[in-house]
Amino acid sequence: MRKIVIANNKGGVAKTTSALNLIGYFAKKGYKVLAIDLDPQGNLTDAFGIDLENLEKTAYDALKDKDLSESLLSIAENIDLLPSNLDVEKANLDFVSILGRELLLKKGLSKLEDNYDICIMDTSPNLSTLTLNALTSADSVYIPLKSGYFEMRGASVLLEVIENVKEDINPNLNIGGVFLTQYDSRVNMASEVIEQLENYFGDKLINAKIRNNISLVEAPALMKNIFEYKPNSNGAKDYEALGDEILKREQI
Repeated sequence: MRKIVIANNKGGVAKTTSALNLIGYFAKKGYKVLAIDLDPQGNLTDAFGIDLENLEKTAYDALKDKDLSESLLSIAENIDLLPSNLDVEKANLDFVSILGRELLLKKGLSKLEDNYDICIMDTSPNLSTLTLNALTSADSVYIPLKSGYFEMRGASVLLEVIENVKEDINPNLNIGGVFLTQYDSRVNMASEVIEQLENYFGDKLINAKIRNNISLVEAPALMKNIFEYKPNSNGAKDYEALGDEILKREQI
């Protein structure tokens, strides 16, 4: 199982939208996908049509018990979900005094290695215990980024955290790539920003760009991914291109 984190310490960068649509694309291609929602807001869980108020078990229970299987929900063919709601926020408080708290998710995932091809983890904008667990257990991190100067500067904080995790806890952690979301080539600064990003990130900058597309906003509200909602839209084409590039980079 290849374990991938979608992370950014800034909100509003289409992180959950990207996780949702990558999960949908990989499942459509026949991969068995484990989706993990580590954001207490539960947006990914909500986008799958799960009632956040009536969850019997969440990612919090899975981390506490180091056993994910009892908390998983079958969402669709090839997709299982470890759900989240506000209860998961307790992990950032209750696990503070636990020795090895950053390894809880890794221990749980180790029992599921042979059950899935790909694991996609959605994280909160906070660099919390939950996000640290995701980074500690992951093979790769992919960073969605709005195409702007300040967004590029903000990403440097996350890159520093990733480097610290790699050095101290998870030497196998790799920055798989950085990809642009909410992209509009008509904006005058677009080409200038792309050039700056290429200089800053080098070959980590993914070629596929996620353009502004209203269908990407509408789909989660209808509890669908973009391939279920409008498979011929620009949004679907962009996430297909992104998914293919990630599969190539991950050698899956």
